[in-house]
Amino acid sequence: MNRPSDALPRPVRDPARLKSDLDAFGYCLIKDALAPAAVAAMRARLVEQAAAERALGDVNHDPAEDEANVNQWVYMLINKGRAFRDTLRHPVARDIVRHVLGPDYLLSSFTAHVTHPGGALMAMHTDQWWMPPPVAPGAAAPRAGAIGRSDGRGTSASASAAAISPPVVVNIMWMINDFTEANGATRIVPRSHLTGIEPDSDVPHRMESIPAAATAGTALVWEGRTWHSAGLNVSNGSRLGIQTSYCGPQFRPMENYTLGIRPEVLAELPRELLPLLGFKLWSGYGHTGEMGAAFARPGAELLGELKPPR
Repeated sequence: MNRPSDALPRPVRDPARLKSDLDAFGYCLIKDALAPAAVAAMRARLVEQAAAERALGDVNHDPAEDEANVNQWVYMLINKGRAFRDTLRHPVARDIVRHVLGPDYLLSSFTAHVTHPGGALMAMHTDQWWMPPPVAPGAAAPRAGAIGRSDGRGTSASASAAAISPPVVVNIMWMINDFTEANGATRIVPRSHLTGIEPDSDVPHRMESIPAAATAGTALVWEGRTWHSAGLNVSNGSRLGIQTSYCGPQFRPMENYTLGIRPEVLAELPRELLPLLGFKLWSGYGHTGEMGAAFARPGAELLGELKPPR
């Protein structure tokens, strides 16, 4: 059944519709992406892990956006439960990531974002803010290493008439409880992925956005150019979200899996996940001295300083 062209995405399961929504609006919603049992297992593991990390005083948050230290990020979920790791093999999600990034890509981050009542509103941003924009020959170009996350000034989601950078990041937010406007559901600016510019980072936001509200088990997918933020939680409960972020194979992931995966976790990971985590070479990139190898080897197995035989 057709729908009006201005109707915003709703949770659906049809892969063609999901990809169409993502292309047109910069985001889509996978209906029932997680079964109730998986949601329950992930929720229990996340609540337990977050409480334990807070008890240790190991609470990750952005002091620039959350001075009261209310909200919490739980990083490197690859190490923190099999219930989390199962999402990395989700066939529909991976098909959508391939639709945007192509056959080869990397996991960039695997984190949980817990917004509690009283936490601060996140600044509007994109997740490929570091991507240098196209410039005309001879025009002054931004230096790649000098680009700042809060350099944007855009407030209108009008599509650019000029060339813009392609998407090189895809994010998936797995909703571990119901996402509502009241509890801080991720806020999206529809069609902002076609502006070619970064959003203004002032809080309160200077542009209109919508809450990506849906029931637990839904997965929100948005591409790296889409303007978004975590909403303000004015409810009396926490919002639990798990985010898997992916990037093209030539970009640096946010989390360093080749260094940070615990040995016991690496030992039990299916081999099919190793390319996703950066262990497989891509056109020679990521090698450790053996350009013809398929997978990189750790330093303990490599040649060090040598002297010729006597």
